[in-house]
Amino acid sequence: MPDADDPLDVESRLEQMLRQRLHGAATIDANADAPFVAFNKSMIAAALERHAVPATLRGDLIAAAVAFDNGDAIAALAGALETRFGFEPLPIRPHTPVMAVGLPGAGKTVTLAKLAARAIVDGAPADIFTADTSRTGAVAQGEAYAQLVGIQLRCAGSVDALAMLLDEGNPSPGVPFDRSERPCFIDTASINPFDRADLTALRKMIECTRSSAGVEPVLVLSALGDSDMVSEVAIEFARLGARRIVATQMDIARRLGPILSAADASGMAIAQISVTPYLARGLAQMNASICAHMILSESIPADTTAAAAAATAKPRTGQST
Repeated sequence: MPDADDPLDVESRLEQMLRQRLHGAATIDANADAPFVAFNKSMIAAALERHAVPATLRGDLIAAAVAFDNGDAIAALAGALETRFGFEPLPIRPHTPVMAVGLPGAGKTVTLAKLAARAIVDGAPADIFTADTSRTGAVAQGEAYAQLVGIQLRCAGSVDALAMLLDEGNPSPGVPFDRSERPCFIDTASINPFDRADLTALRKMIECTRSSAGVEPVLVLSALGDSDMVSEVAIEFARLGARRIVATQMDIARRLGPILSAADASGMAIAQISVTPYLARGLAQMNASICAHMILSESIPADTTAAAAAATAKPRTGQST
């Protein structure tokens, strides 16, 4: 029996779980045994309300879904979502460094570890840097996650130090390093986007690293909170240059409304979502079909999936059992 305390065994099991989930199991697959849900405007409206979608956005989505109505509620809502929102998942091997930015407690550090883990499992060496060196316990937390994926966390106590780390291995000074074969993930200190000093410091870091290394800031945003608050937060981070959102704590929030509201208000695309705090379970993909399925999941009759499964299991005529 494997020793649960053996570091090699833990590492082996972690890698196995990551590999299993890298391309499939970490994805919420709306097409696997996808049930047919008859179009019903009132049902869609009720589902959007359950997900705390603000009234104005809810009305627009309902009107768009009606326009896409071909009898299938999930397809119609997916069409409405596709026209309103951008869905741009982060690639497994980002060609430019990814910098996680956001509020305290949003899950930036574990999100970066999840992104780094899937790059490593895909066969790419990766770097994890942290600029969050002043908060008590931040470096230790980052090191713990980095060790789990077999990476040494490297710390940058200033913008200049971070720029130097990003430029290491670059044979051409002043030219962004091609990271297509070595993805890089950067953790940052949490900020209050309504505090001028916090905002100024982060803006300086983003502008410096973006001009020198093509860094992309990505907003890690908790789904907890009301739509107005998260929308205001998203707008401020969009002004700093973030164009994608990774939504976290979906397992607790269980509502997509705040994230949809934030994306709509800021113009940012939704990249991935986190439905678990556990590293090995990675991030789930997100697109319009998956989003529609999540919103309408409680409206799907319980016997629909069972019937679909029974039909799949039933042998065809002339087929032996």
